[in-house]
Amino acid sequence: MVRRALLLSFLLLASVEAGEVDAWVARHRESIGGAGRIAALRSLRAEGTVQGGGSTVRFQFFAARPAAVRLETERAGRTLVQATDGNEPPWEFDTGQWPPTYRAMAPAAARVFAADAEFDNPLVATADRGYVLEDGGEVQAEGRRWRRILATRRLVETVFLLLDPETAWLAFRLEEKAGPGGRKVRILTRYEDPRPVAGVLLPHRVVQLVDGVVRQTIVIDLMEANPVLEPDLFRRPRPPTEAR
Repeated sequence: MVRRALLLSFLLLASVEAGEVDAWVARHRESIGGAGRIAALRSLRAEGTVQGGGSTVRFQFFAARPAAVRLETERAGRTLVQATDGNEPPWEFDTGQWPPTYRAMAPAAARVFAADAEFDNPLVATADRGYVLEDGGEVQAEGRRWRRILATRRLVETVFLLLDPETAWLAFRLEEKAGPGGRKVRILTRYEDPRPVAGVLLPHRVVQLVDGVVRQTIVIDLMEANPVLEPDLFRRPRPPTEAR
């Protein structure tokens, strides 16, 4: 009887927590534009600047559901292209190198790029992208309280998502990743300056801190909804001999 009572208590608690998470997810989706507008946003093109390491570079960014992305950064007349179609491994191309080489990214960089390529955040993608969400309760950060949601995928990838309790805006993402030499680093991403894009609120300023130090700041000057993007934009070009 005791074991049965404990089991029932556990199941009841799990049901309550799941209900709370579902409520926060629903609030977040509604606050940024609602299910209809989110689903109608199929692709994006953005341009702006990346500030970090004492320099500023221009970028263009293309993305399409569910996980296709292409990033072009320009500095001193040369452009670095990094892309993935969401199926094949991420690749890159440096216009400053000759002959042109469309090479696969290094494994560690490829894992990070592929993880960051997803079109929707975990609160929107949820089970469609393999996320399991748990309620982490309220936490204190930067002088105020936030709602914390734990998003886990493949049982090993866990990120902490902090929501504004008043607006349900996703303000922070906290995770650990392998840095140089395999050392674990804490990466905090802040999502700021939300503006509507085809009726969906998206951040236009993203600040990334690594172990508490600002690593880069992304400022988006222009974001276009649903541009026509050909699949080849994201695919790795093949040399003629390899294409055969």
